[in-house]
Amino acid sequence: MKRSKDKFYMKQIFDCISDGEIIATGKIAKEIGLSEKSVRNRLNELSDFLLENNLGEIQRKPRVGIWLEANENQKEEIQKALSDEDLQVGNYDPRDRVNETLKIFFNLRPWQTMTTQKLAEKLFLSVPTMLKVLKECEEWLEVYHISLVNERGKGYRLKSEENEYRVALKNLIMMKKPGEEIKENIDYFFSNIDVSAIRKCIIQTENEWDYHFTDESFYEILIYCCIAYKRKELALPLVSDYFPEELKILKKYNEYAFTVAIFEKLEEVFHVHFLTEDVLFLSIQILCSKFIGISDVDVTLSQVKKYDNKLVDFVDRMLKVIRDILDVDLTSDEKVKESLIIHLRPTIFRLRYGTPQKNALIDFIKKEYKNVFRASWAISILFEEYYGLQITEDEIGYIVLYIQAAIERKKHQYRTVMVSNFNMGHTQLVKEKIKKSVPEIDEIKFVSIHDFKIADYEDYDIIISTEERKEKDKRIVVIPNILNETGISTLRAHLDNMNSMMIENATPFSPECFILFSPEFIFTDLEVKTKEECLKIMSQAMEEKHVVTEDFYDSVMDRESKTTTTIGNGVSLPHGSPTAVNESKVGIAILKNPIMWDNEQVQVVFLLAFRLSTRDEISRIQMFYKEYVTLIDSEEKLEKLKSMKSNIELYKYLIQ
Repeated sequence: MKRSKDKFYMKQIFDCISDGEIIATGKIAKEIGLSEKSVRNRLNELSDFLLENNLGEIQRKPRVGIWLEANENQKEEIQKALSDEDLQVGNYDPRDRVNETLKIFFNLRPWQTMTTQKLAEKLFLSVPTMLKVLKECEEWLEVYHISLVNERGKGYRLKSEENEYRVALKNLIMMKKPGEEIKENIDYFFSNIDVSAIRKCIIQTENEWDYHFTDESFYEILIYCCIAYKRKELALPLVSDYFPEELKILKKYNEYAFTVAIFEKLEEVFHVHFLTEDVLFLSIQILCSKFIGISDVDVTLSQVKKYDNKLVDFVDRMLKVIRDILDVDLTSDEKVKESLIIHLRPTIFRLRYGTPQKNALIDFIKKEYKNVFRASWAISILFEEYYGLQITEDEIGYIVLYIQAAIERKKHQYRTVMVSNFNMGHTQLVKEKIKKSVPEIDEIKFVSIHDFKIADYEDYDIIISTEERKEKDKRIVVIPNILNETGISTLRAHLDNMNSMMIENATPFSPECFILFSPEFIFTDLEVKTKEECLKIMSQAMEEKHVVTEDFYDSVMDRESKTTTTIGNGVSLPHGSPTAVNESKVGIAILKNPIMWDNEQVQVVFLLAFRLSTRDEISRIQMFYKEYVTLIDSEEKLEKLKSMKSNIELYKYLIQ
């Protein structure tokens, strides 16, 4: 049974047939106030339940009627079962109780309330059960930062910002995917609106702009338009006065122009005026939710490059940070630049206006691309510097995928110079052999031994020579006969070595980073039970030395509430707001026993307190991220950290 009231009707049907007399379906329908189709559906569910539990059987005879075959003991068991609110009958889903309750609240006017008793009566539940359902509703609403307020003597009502309210209502209506059920929800919430006229306006605009939406995307736009019409005199989305520079850029994008076209048609049909806030809100949702590829990629890139220099500069800075940390230069990779621009264009608005987006691949990304993931945490500083935004772990995961793909592309694109005295025929044969056997090499230039000067080939990745050379260069590999298997194997080994080669510093950190560490902010064998306790101890130590302000701990916990800071291998990398930092420092805690940090076990904690006031500070922080990645990139190195007996020993290890 899908809803609690279904069980109520099931009881009524049972009362009609419990005496064993033959009765027509139509008569049952008339007595309990349902259609004959609904009665037949419920009879089918009740019949299946009785047979599964050996409680009798419902008999049917065409043009005669139906009757129940069950003894008195079975009837008593049926009556008892139908009185049990938690009993699952047919297709019953406990979540339907929550959905029905949420629908009641979202259909109330902002000032209206509903008592627990009234809700229980509407859903045919007991008051204690209704209170449990309300608790589940609160958990659902919390995702959207919406709360259930219980006003003494009046009852419950929703309390939310308009933006969150609209997104939550859209998701509630779209919760069940089949079209018919979505239509039923739309009819329920917008019964006083000519939804067909709104639908027609969207279709006309869709055709005029030659856009072709999926059914799901179309429903989302339809719902948002209906919400805008229904709430035009109640509340407006909070977008017009915030971050005017970004909204000015948004108005240059095709998503905004398309949204304007829809609302112009709605105004013409309904003779009402929609304000700019409604247009901005819907265009942001279209942009963030990726309803459809509205803007052609080339058009979007040209719009961004023309109107949003800040985003272009942001991507350039991001790639420079990655280069400085990972020693992988992607700054000239136009493909990754364009990919990041296309991705980050909606990301900025998504983070700004609180449209949640989960990354289903985040666990895989953290495990398989851990070095890139750890390095990408430095990007969070750029988000704060450029946009004043706190980026989440899920969003960083998406950025990692683009950067990882670019790194892998770079690994498979080597420029090679071959130094030999081959004739033209031999040269062509060698070229084809290398390209077939080593596809990572996409360019091969042949130079005679006599003409080769290493200074002329500084921008090449590999130098293959048929004989030993005087120059000392790590790019040079000597292969006398490249055509045999030994020659190809030698080249293959050289490439593999280049791919996996990591520069190991004599000390974990360079002198530039030494100033970030202090023994009083290092804890070994720290015994705590929760992350809150751990971060409180570390933050207080910094606060006592006036390294951070009294607001630092709260800013750390605020970030923890928004996204996890675990980065795999039992390591966490929390950090606080730069505005609460007086002097850049890194706190370190090696825990005596691992603790649960969100959903992972953590034993090593690096608490970052970073300022971004000067160019030198920014440079030092980037250097820290670069060297930090190599500090924790293996189990052996982590075990070495855990083996330190005192804060002094660990401090000396970091700066030796």
